[in-house]
Amino acid sequence: MEERGISVLFLPVSSTLEYLTGLSREIPNPTEDDRPGDWVSGMYLGLNAGPVIVEPRMGSAHMERQVAGKDWISELYVLGEPEDYSGVLTRLVGEMRGDSNGAIALGQRAWTNTAIDMLKAAPDAELVNAHEFLGPMRMVKDDGEREAMRRAVAVVDNAYEDILAQLRLGMTSREITWIIDRILYGHGADGVSFHTSVYIGGAASGDGNVFENTSNRVLGRDCTVAFDFGALLDGYCSDFGRTVFTGEPSEERRRVYDLVISAQAAAIEAMKDGQITAAQLDRVARSIIEDSGHGPAFIHRLGHAIGKDVHEPPFLLEGDDTLLQTGMFFTIEPSVVMDDGAFIRVEDVVMVTPEGGENLNRTGHELRVLEL
Repeated sequence: MEERGISVLFLPVSSTLEYLTGLSREIPNPTEDDRPGDWVSGMYLGLNAGPVIVEPRMGSAHMERQVAGKDWISELYVLGEPEDYSGVLTRLVGEMRGDSNGAIALGQRAWTNTAIDMLKAAPDAELVNAHEFLGPMRMVKDDGEREAMRRAVAVVDNAYEDILAQLRLGMTSREITWIIDRILYGHGADGVSFHTSVYIGGAASGDGNVFENTSNRVLGRDCTVAFDFGALLDGYCSDFGRTVFTGEPSEERRRVYDLVISAQAAAIEAMKDGQITAAQLDRVARSIIEDSGHGPAFIHRLGHAIGKDVHEPPFLLEGDDTLLQTGMFFTIEPSVVMDDGAFIRVEDVVMVTPEGGENLNRTGHELRVLEL
């Protein structure tokens, strides 16, 4: 902060605050979850003051338990209902800044109201994005984080066969997602790391694009089932994908399946410390799919970094020149959308090492035909 001319750092309760302090965030909600005073709640840290944790009264017992015994936290302030919330922010910004006229760094997910109140509290201050210096700190995982990542990945590996055993003809995508989430919790997940997706493709599954009306598509014979799900455990995420077939696949589907698997394998092999950028890694896999004539059918980036959030920078796509380093974790997830409506994808969590990528997933890549 001092090197960058920052006098105050504000972080809402988030993955970044959890990373820096160990104060855990809530399991993310699927809709907006706004409590009185939410926009001023979080951590306030000055160069010579704080940190002060501000927490809304609703649900504050969880934060009170976490703060207990942490003598390095100077204060836990629980907001009243109602209270002059903007006044609380103004007081704390003044205390944190002191005589400094430095910038105020805000967490990337801070509320708009937070930024507005910061500028009212310190009209002379420049607002900067704290992610610019905190994000790179999170890219390379230490030994403890690596073990946490392995545990999160193990949850999806352990759950996968149980999920396949529950599939039945006539199920909708929505029904299958419910089954997946329930099984993930049964295998010890604290939550899901993102909304579970199941893409049923092929002519037997109904009309339309594989990505349209995904919740109501029906599992029939001669379909592809492309999974995309992940677990949250101990504050870290996994992200997993496989494709299975409900009837003997055509030669073209087999060929495309092998193509996707080979593109992923080539990318994983190339993930060597200090030898390839994010954009170049995307090009390794994409060129294989393009050379086969399916380039336009690979419709997304190769993957993304993963850790406390399921989608973290850097991203494996054209234009991202981040050099890969040992201890970075990425999803490697090539795919092809076929003309017959089949969607074929694979996804694993892979760590960069000096020798190439280490795949944390233990689930095999052999083509699976389900007997339903």
